[in-house]
Amino acid sequence: MAAAGAVETAVARPRAAWIGSPAWDLWWMFSGLWGGALLLAASAFADVTLLETAFLALLVRLFVSVAHSWSTTWMVLFSPLLRRERRARPGRYRQVPLALVALSLALGLGVAGWQRFPADGRFGAGLWIFGLYVALFWVGHFWHFGNQDFGVLTLYRLKAGQTRSADRRVDKLYTMAMMFLIQPIVYLSIVRSTAFAEMVTTWLPVSAAGLWLAARAAVAAAALLTLGAAAFELAKQNRSLPKLLYYGVCFLHAALLFGAAWADEPVLAILYVVAYLWSHWFIAIGLVSRINAGYYRSRGDSPARSLLRHAAVVGSIAAAVCALTLPWLDYGLFNTDGFRYKEILAGIGPGQTLWVGGLLGFFLAEQLLHYYCDRCLFRFRDPDVRARVAPLLLG
Repeated sequence: MAAAGAVETAVARPRAAWIGSPAWDLWWMFSGLWGGALLLAASAFADVTLLETAFLALLVRLFVSVAHSWSTTWMVLFSPLLRRERRARPGRYRQVPLALVALSLALGLGVAGWQRFPADGRFGAGLWIFGLYVALFWVGHFWHFGNQDFGVLTLYRLKAGQTRSADRRVDKLYTMAMMFLIQPIVYLSIVRSTAFAEMVTTWLPVSAAGLWLAARAAVAAAALLTLGAAAFELAKQNRSLPKLLYYGVCFLHAALLFGAAWADEPVLAILYVVAYLWSHWFIAIGLVSRINAGYYRSRGDSPARSLLRHAAVVGSIAAAVCALTLPWLDYGLFNTDGFRYKEILAGIGPGQTLWVGGLLGFFLAEQLLHYYCDRCLFRFRDPDVRARVAPLLLG
């Protein structure tokens, strides 16, 4: 406990506000800003279709997405850094992950074997297994994104020496409101033909016009909340420029999605993907690489060798997962739009139940494990995590 207390004191001491160098933070933590600026500049000279191909190429997008998911999962469940913690707390590091995998596989098999939409195509109570399968992903998605936003603000808050409970409370309430309320409202007002959207609008019937009005109010609320959080930050003597920038990134999540639909502008839609998804992926990859490379350096590796070792591990995992799942991406039902998930489910034959169910279970387990492991790795209120991870991340 004495060691943990020393780490907590160290990370709370005022120092330079950046996690790494300004250049490191700009590349990893604020990729949504430079990526968006690059996209806007390119849009003046290139066709939208070309831009979409360049920014959202399937293989690149898949690789980066998988790398971000498995980097935290590998760190928590298999890396040497947390070997001692895994032995000391098998419930947290072994039993809970195994339970998530078992639940995911059971739901995947249930969806593949028994979930088919009726002739009228309606989402009803008989599809509760499919509903739970989809809901776990999407509720976890918003919870996960919100916690990452809060985690980023926490890192910069610690680096700036902002240790008051009010500082933490404002960041927590801000990220909860933005990702647990505002983002789902905006998403559901625009994306109406995914399984999650159909499920929500079936059980909470709201007209398209009503949702659009709610989205407008949500974006206005997001602007006010962002201005309020920024004003609170500017009033501090130990204000943090990275925090102010990141409040802007959080606002872009809802504003760009709403703006893309309101203006019917494809460039804004691509910009939203860059600011929302690519930003999230880059942050996770960057933070994990900093932790793991720092661990290798502490064991005697040079900076270059430590980065290569980390890249080799995560890159190999991501490449293997991509190679195995690329032919079956149609079964990634979480984001399937245009109601195509109904056709996909209807096309699962009796002899395909086991392997399609296993595939569906894998896709869900991959996400749930990532949500859980990300929380384990970055929960700085946990003294074990603080003692092992904070010096590598914030040092």
